[in-house]
Parts: sequence; structure tokens; C-alpha cells
Amino acid sequence: MKPQLKVSIVLVMTLLLLFPANALADELSAQFGGNPLVVPAGQVVESVFALSTDAHIGGSVRDVVLVINGDVYLEPTAQTDLVIDLGGQVFNPADISAKTGIFRLSLTPQFLNELFIGLAMILGLWLARLIFSVLGIVLLTGLGFLLRKRLQQGKNLLANSFLRLFAIGLAAALIMMGLVILLSLTVVGIPLAILICLVGIGAILLGTLPVIEYIGQEALSPRLLEYPALSKWFILALLFVSVINLPIIGVIVLIGAASTGLGVALTTGWIYLKDRRQKTPNI
Repeated sequence: MKPQLKVSIVLVMTLLLLFPANALADELSAQFGGNPLVVPAGQVVESVFALSTDAHIGGSVRDVVLVINGDVYLEPTAQTDLVIDLGGQVFNPADISAKTGIFRLSLTPQFLNELFIGLAMILGLWLARLIFSVLGIVLLTGLGFLLRKRLQQGKNLLANSFLRLFAIGLAAALIMMGLVILLSLTVVGIPLAILICLVGIGAILLGTLPVIEYIGQEALSPRLLEYPALSKWFILALLFVSVINLPIIGVIVLIGAASTGLGVALTTGWIYLKDRRQKTPNI
């Protein structure tokens, strides 16, 4: 079956379902192939539908003129409300104006190919987004559950200086981006740039865990704390991934959480190194 015929069948079924009930009564003038459909001058019909044939309109059509894979000819005496032509031409030598408008869409092979490619790209992006969302939920839930006893220090830091941690993380992220760009300009620096990216992503991921838990405890119901650890982290991960998938707002939340998480990771690491240095005896 040709792609044009497939599209025509789908359009026919869809548009017929959208027709008003009175358009499917005796006042519907329809023609499927063969000779052109003619509405002579003086005749009044509710709707006109033609498939794989032309339509000559000289009378009055109250509702819609729909032609698929054919041409529409509007005579000087024609009176129409809406004219839709899919896959053909609209000939209107007398420049007759329709009340709602005249719309034409050419179903050429190039258009169909571009349509299918566009739909495939949209479907692919949607599937990729779904896969990354599921992976994000699983990863955050697993890491949060495994590291749940090591996040208290990060939550304490967030309770004392949330904005400062955000500023530290944002500044560090900008510095890291600058280093990665500079190192990527040389062949020797590319492996180091990749290493910096991996370390940064790992730090952001680990630092985001206390951010998610802290915000969840502050914004959600206290009953969430009574849930089992695995269930609690699944709910937090699900809500976080759902929010970052929102347009515009999701990007803002993601940048804020990632920057704050990086600030938490860097500050926690600096405190750990400082305490370890104080505990090391001087020789």
C-alpha cells in the first residue's frame, strides 16, 4: 500500500469522526474516485467530501468542503464556509472568499518523508527522555538508599548556608567548564578534560543526594520520614525527576540542584581533608 493512500485513509477516518452529526445525514455529498463531484449553482448541501477525485463547487456548502487527493474548483457562484484540500490544488479564478478560510496541504512524497522523519525524531527524543528518566530514578533511589547514613553532614551544611553552597558550586562549575574548554583545544589535554568532566559529574551526583533529601523533608509531609528508607528515596527520586522534566522550570531546578550539590560535595571534601590533616601528628 502506498504511503499516500495510507495517509489518506487515516485522514478520512479521523476527519469523518470529527464531522458534526448532521453532516453525516442525507445532506452530505460524497464521491470516492471516478467522476468529479459537482455541486451545481443553486443547490445547497451541508458538507462535501471527495476522495481521489475533484470537486466542482458552484452552489452553497454550509459546513465544509473536504477533498483528499483531488482538486477543488470554486465557481463564481460558490458559497462556502471552510475549504480543505489535501494532496491537490484549489482553483479559485473569481477569488471567492470562504467564511472560515481555504486551506491546502500537498501530500507529496517529499512532504510525507519529512513528516515521517520528524515524527520518528520526536518519538526517538521522547523514548530517550523516558529511558534517562527511568535510569535517573533508579540511580538516585539506589544511591540514596545505600548512602543514607552518610548524608547527615551535607544536610547540616544545607540547613546553615544553602545559598553559600549554591554560590560555591556555581563558581566551581564555571571554573571546571573553562578548564574543560581550554584542555579540549589540545590533543594532550583531552583525556584530562574527560577526567575533569567525570569527576565533576560524580561530585554533582553525590552532592545532589543530600539536597534532594533536605528539600524533600522541608517541602513534603513529615509522614515521609516514617516511610521505609527505600520507599522514601523512590518517592524523592520520582518527584525530583518529574520536576526537572518540566519545561523551563525543570532546567532552573536542575541547575540549582546541581550547583548546590557540587557546593555540598566540595565543602564536605574540604572539611574531611581539614579534619584528617588536624588528626595527623606532626613528625
